[in-house]
Amino acid sequence: MKQITMLLGSSPYCGQDVDTVLGIARAAMEKGHRVTIIGSGDGTYGFLKGQRTSGAPSAEKGFADLIAKGARVDL
Repeated sequence: MKQITMLLGSSPYCGQDVDTVLGIARAAMEKGHRVTIIGSGDGTYGFLKGQRTSGAPSAEKGFADLIAKGARVDL
């Protein structure tokens, strides 16, 4: 088992960064790795409740699911 740490510095709905971090984190956790996601700058907005936009997956739900499965988040 490895420790994987990712830094997220982009706001939740300005591109594909959040989707990429969520996908890599899910895949790593499914393989049994420990995951830590560090939110910095605008990247912290993806962890706030109520951050939504139409036509895009919910960053809030995605991160909440990862946290429930054991991912660690540092802001």
